[in-house]
Amino acid sequence: MGIAATVQGSILLTFVTDTSGLAVTGTTTSAASLPFGSVQMFGGTVPSNVTKTVNGLLSFDLSTPFRVRVDLANSASATYILRALLATADPVNVWTLAASNISASGTPTDLTATGAYASPTAYTLKIQVPATAAAGLISNSIGFTATAN
Repeated sequence: MGIAATVQGSILLTFVTDTSGLAVTGTTTSAASLPFGSVQMFGGTVPSNVTKTVNGLLSFDLSTPFRVRVDLANSASATYILRALLATADPVNVWTLAASNISASGTPTDLTATGAYASPTAYTLKIQVPATAAAGLISNSIGFTATAN
């Protein structure tokens, strides 16, 4: 019996709850979410480990840290590039990830060019909601891509 196999390098990207952040649902998987729940500019209850900042009468920010872990197998790559892309452009709210505005869709944002494997790296997600925005659901997805260097 002859056996042949070609082993290829692979990357595993997972999300981890930051100890000071909102609990990530689907933690340690590549399909996770941050459930902020019901929030409001004035009053209300802020979810545990979420920071709310009211910007006068103009807007409010919700922010929380989370961690991204990238693992590598069968490759000599020393580092990776991590990019993020908001699935649908948001013309109302401002989405910031690692100090980069990702509100527009179409062009991925580089979060790191030399990420270290097997070490969860903290990033902060901030959503700024203007006071003029209609009440309702804010829902979107951020696609993350890790590429070996």
